[in-house]
Amino acid sequence: MKRFALIPLLFAVPAWGQNADDEVLMIPKPIEVIFVDGIYDSQIVTQDVAGSIDVLGDEILDKISPVHPAEALNSVAGVNIHRGSGQEHLSAIRSPVLTGGAGAGSFLYLEDGVPLRAAGFANVNGLFEAGPEFADKLEVFKGPGPALYGSNAVHGLINVQSSDIDAPNRVKFMGSDDGLISVQAAATQGSFRASVSVVSDNGFREDSGFDQQKFQLKYYNDFGAWSVDWLSSLNNLNQETAGFIQGDDVYLDDDIRFTNPNPEAFRDGKSYRTQARFERDLEGGKTLALTPYARRAELRFLRHFVPGQALEKNGHSSVGLQSAYYDNSFNIGADVEYTNGFLYEFQDNPSRFSFVEGLHYDYEVESLVGAIYAQKAFDFSQNLSLDIGARAEFTDYTYDNKASDGQSGRFIRVADRNDDFLTITPKASLRYNFDDKNMVYARAARGSRAPQVTDLYSVQLNQIAGEAEVETLDSLEAGFKGKVGIFSTELAAFTMWKDNFFFRNANGFNVVNGKTRHNGVELSFTGQLTKWLSISGDGTLAKHSYDFALDEGSAANNITEDNRVDTAPNTLAHMRATVTPSEGVQMEIEWRHVGSYFTNPGNTAKYPGHDIFVLRGRYEVSDAITLFGRIDNLFDTRYADRADFAFGNERYFPGRPRTLFFGLSSEF
Repeated sequence: MKRFALIPLLFAVPAWGQNADDEVLMIPKPIEVIFVDGIYDSQIVTQDVAGSIDVLGDEILDKISPVHPAEALNSVAGVNIHRGSGQEHLSAIRSPVLTGGAGAGSFLYLEDGVPLRAAGFANVNGLFEAGPEFADKLEVFKGPGPALYGSNAVHGLINVQSSDIDAPNRVKFMGSDDGLISVQAAATQGSFRASVSVVSDNGFREDSGFDQQKFQLKYYNDFGAWSVDWLSSLNNLNQETAGFIQGDDVYLDDDIRFTNPNPEAFRDGKSYRTQARFERDLEGGKTLALTPYARRAELRFLRHFVPGQALEKNGHSSVGLQSAYYDNSFNIGADVEYTNGFLYEFQDNPSRFSFVEGLHYDYEVESLVGAIYAQKAFDFSQNLSLDIGARAEFTDYTYDNKASDGQSGRFIRVADRNDDFLTITPKASLRYNFDDKNMVYARAARGSRAPQVTDLYSVQLNQIAGEAEVETLDSLEAGFKGKVGIFSTELAAFTMWKDNFFFRNANGFNVVNGKTRHNGVELSFTGQLTKWLSISGDGTLAKHSYDFALDEGSAANNITEDNRVDTAPNTLAHMRATVTPSEGVQMEIEWRHVGSYFTNPGNTAKYPGHDIFVLRGRYEVSDAITLFGRIDNLFDTRYADRADFAFGNERYFPGRPRTLFFGLSSEF
């Protein structure tokens, strides 16, 4: 609150907020955000947006041919996604790599503008439920999302935009030298486009393979004054999970890094979604858009990363409606969503410490979310414009405990209760165009999220039911987009304050009312040096620190103000050199850098960081057929995809060794 006093002139609405929850949105055509066939229509539009956004188009996605979304998204400045076993991951966007409720609730994942999950029921591994295999582009907004977004768009959002129905028919085969096989196909017939993806991966560690199937059906047509854009998606994942290897620097040991100490671990997930955007043009250049949607998500997995290894089952079903009324200068809308979800956790194994044998949790939660938002753009001159907006959102949870009330080890089953939260999140941005190629901007925004259901009702020792509050993030950002010599360049500097940070310490206990501070500078550039050589890159220099002190009686968990937040490297960087010696032939080498970071809140354990290289190549055999390949970890560096410290041990997900991927794609 006090920090917003730094920017009162930027806000036309009160700068207060307490809680929010939904992930609903509807995209307008004002200055800050433009809806056409994605959140951002093109690179030209992103140049005009007063904020930090990145669009990975289909050419980039084809070149990378990612097996995991992290392989593409980590090329964006400020993004750091840790890949776990199989399709698991933990995300960071202008943030530390966050876990638990913080990891699930701090980032908004969408497909064609609709969130993959209800906000209070988010999945920390949420990207595996999306369909980047069928995407026309991946869109990344860094920092608190625009006024159109509710809970979870705190540190940023990622939208997976599906290909249009008039995209070419496609078939793609890919394999690897360690057992991955992937087949993707998409075809259009009339107003329908069907896409399918089947992947099987043996994994490079023992008992670490996965099988995943995805299907997507898209329909577009006009009915009188209305256009209809309908999308349905199905996803099924069956994964044999490899757990952490434990011990000092064991990711360097060839005798250990390929092993799996948890061969019994698994993750099975299913999701189903359908949505339809109905849009019509009105008089005066106005547009009305209505998007009803429904979703179902189910997940079963073994909690291999904690003592006791309980089995967790969770799921939820949702129905909702997004609405927007907009033109080129304003957007107003209202959203509503109803969700019914459940969580069941049972430990078959004998008790270990406070992780006791038997039932931990069995509860259901109903959620009702309603939101209104408004956004308006003002042009003061041909060069200067202001965009202001705000969102008000009310979230109501009704919790029903299906087990007996009381305590079992560290786990507390609370009595039935009702909790509600209100948030108001203002946004404002100022943009000045020097010409059609160069602009500067300033942006102030608040992001917030209502607590995740697990934050509130999977209560543990030292926690009180209902104690978790709304998390808020206040952000100030300034940036430049334009040309510097031959380079297209984007530069952004940001400072952010987070209140009511809810996280788990190195012993797995919940900590409430945390405060963190985030400062950083991001740079990205691309330039054509010669007709056959181009270079591009991105870099991030950031400091993520605790803004409070905490005495937990353990050196690993004690927090001194200004301690670095764990799993938050100061430096991230990528550099790519692309050679096109002749038409239809392309080679690229990429350097990926992750700086050192502390692995626990007390800053007593540290990972030194790593540098790895990727070599890619493409050859267009004909207009319809392309051969491609890449070598990940070209120099076979021993590194960790994720380093962690928990329950008194250093532990790691080791990085993939040098691996050859190869394939063929065809368009017709």
